[in-house]
Amino acid sequence: MGYVYGNNVSSADMAGVPRGQVYTDADGNILITRKTAGDIVMFDRLISRTAIQKGSELTQRGPFFTVTAWGGLNHALASVSMTIPLYPFSPIVMAGLTYGRETGTMALVLAGAEVAVPLARLWDSSAALIRNGKFTGSGAIGVGIGSSTLFASFYSFGYRHNIGTFCWEAGSSWLRVSDSISVWTPYAGVGVCF
Repeated sequence: MGYVYGNNVSSADMAGVPRGQVYTDADGNILITRKTAGDIVMFDRLISRTAIQKGSELTQRGPFFTVTAWGGLNHALASVSMTIPLYPFSPIVMAGLTYGRETGTMALVLAGAEVAVPLARLWDSSAALIRNGKFTGSGAIGVGIGSSTLFASFYSFGYRHNIGTFCWEAGSSWLRVSDSISVWTPYAGVGVCF
């Protein structure tokens, strides 16, 4: 491995690596190809267990999945996302319930896209909160199924932090069901990354 700087890892030994390709190193850190320039590969390190050392071996692995369950004041959802070559964008599928005075109780099924940008791209720091943290944003559309089937759209912005494969997330979300129901709520959740 060529050199290490913060969470940006560069290797001059690799060529033809597609964007979004997932690797693990000998210490179990998960790295995802952010961009390539010739034979130089830049990575985002999404889960950090120990420091990455020069000379680390990288092993190619399959897509990186994140499964999260979270709840807010007005809705609770479970979601699944996975890395694709359009990284940092990932497809996301959600299902759950909306509840409260404005919406009543209604089942939701949504699909859309999520973006997760490691904080280390913005700040180089040894602080675990930054080193293992990511800004997340997502948008999805689908249906709300109550007394009748209604169009639903969902948007969120939050912060996700990894402790090994475990992750926690906090943020705010906005849910709109048809023209009459529009709900903003803070949320918190937990999940796993594998």
